[in-house]
Amino acid sequence: MTRISVGDASLTNILARQGADLRGQVQRASQEVATGKHADVGQALRGDFSPVLAIDASLARLAAYKSTATDAAFQTQTQQAALSGLSELAAGITTTLMGSRDFPTPVQVNSVAADARGRLASAVGLLNTQASGRAVFSGVGTDTVPLGSADDMLAALELVATGATTAGQVAAAVNTWFSDPLGYGAFYQGGSSLSPTPIAPGEAADISTTALDPTIRDTLAGFAMAALIDRGVLAGNPEERARLAETAGQTLHRTEDARITLAARVGTVEAQVEAARTRNSAEETALGILRSDIGSVDPYEAATRLETARAQLESLYLITARVSRLSLVEYLR
Repeated sequence: MTRISVGDASLTNILARQGADLRGQVQRASQEVATGKHADVGQALRGDFSPVLAIDASLARLAAYKSTATDAAFQTQTQQAALSGLSELAAGITTTLMGSRDFPTPVQVNSVAADARGRLASAVGLLNTQASGRAVFSGVGTDTVPLGSADDMLAALELVATGATTAGQVAAAVNTWFSDPLGYGAFYQGGSSLSPTPIAPGEAADISTTALDPTIRDTLAGFAMAALIDRGVLAGNPEERARLAETAGQTLHRTEDARITLAARVGTVEAQVEAARTRNSAEETALGILRSDIGSVDPYEAATRLETARAQLESLYLITARVSRLSLVEYLR
């Protein structure tokens, strides 16, 4: 049996420590080559994590903006679609209503009134549209649709128009109800307007449109005037019924520009939100790349260190084998 002197034992301990150190270097270099990241980011940054913390804070803020901007995009897109539908409903009957007094028979007035009643129901449905479970025309009351049914609205209007004997009186009663806080204002089931929503650093989107908007109210009033004819208002007076239908058409025609303006306003906000989302996404990508680069390692330098450490480890094993008369295979066992 080979005897090991005190000097031999010291050399063996030295070689063991060097072997452990080199194996650690090989492991770290192998990890860095495989992942492309520093095994010890703190050491690479010399203990200064402020750049990383600043980037992480910016990414967290962008994530919050991404969420609010996505909600705003859903809101404006859905509102825009509803307003477009509202304009189409009005355009499809305005001219016909305005020509009601020229109809040869009362039956045609009744027919267009029935059409107006169906369009009123469709308009209410559009305004009660929800996006991701949120009512988009209810302001802060997103969990509740803003309007009751069209039939409930017409029932309330019939009540305030009780006793009216002319088209002018009915139209005045309808307009008064829609402008009255205790009329349409009480019929509205939503909440107050939403506050501007932050969508990017220093930028907020105005998503305050609700079903209380004057343009929306006036449009509904036009549909309602004609729909009341189908409910029997001014029964027995064909001339006044035709005149009321004509007034309803004039109301819808008069609000056409207002609907275009409202749709344009919502469309402007929609474009603003999309532009902010694009900028936020670009900034997030840039920060992500920068964040990745901070912890990245030069692949060529890491591969060089790996090969150097491997060569040194192999040389150490040869020396160790000669000292203890062992082979590398036996040492690994």
